[in-house]
Amino acid sequence: MKRLLLLLILALPQGLAAQSKAIETFFDRHAAAEGVTCVQLEPKMMQLMSAQARERGDDQLATLLRNIRFIRIIALKEGDRERFVEEAGRALASGGGFPLVTSTTEQGQRTEFYLQNRSFSECSELVMLTYGSKETVFVDIFGIFDLKQVMRLSSVRPQ
Repeated sequence: MKRLLLLLILALPQGLAAQSKAIETFFDRHAAAEGVTCVQLEPKMMQLMSAQARERGDDQLATLLRNIRFIRIIALKEGDRERFVEEAGRALASGGGFPLVTSTTEQGQRTEFYLQNRSFSECSELVMLTYGSKETVFVDIFGIFDLKQVMRLSSVRPQ
């Protein structure tokens, strides 16, 4: 019994901080696919961007960037857009409950935001899916963040 409890205690933190397995599988499948651009901002890059923000005097942005574990982006340049969107939808549906937070449609482009808050972990996962005639993009943000602040990321570029 003690062994089982010890294993549970050792495995629990990894499970709490882990990205949704379905989303991870979706990224792994599409990251190297032809006609796809994949960008992954991993923890080290987030730390570097945080340091840059702090140097510029933006402490709020620095804290936000430091607490984001990763940002992963997949943009479909060419290929079956409908299939890509369907697969993204299946990943969100089987990914442990990503409720739709908001959506917009403008000039034939639909953008949907999904948010998964883990009640037993501080980490959240925000997914943005944009699709239409102009572009098809899937963005996954994982870490500790305030939803209001995370919108600032749209203007941040690593230098």
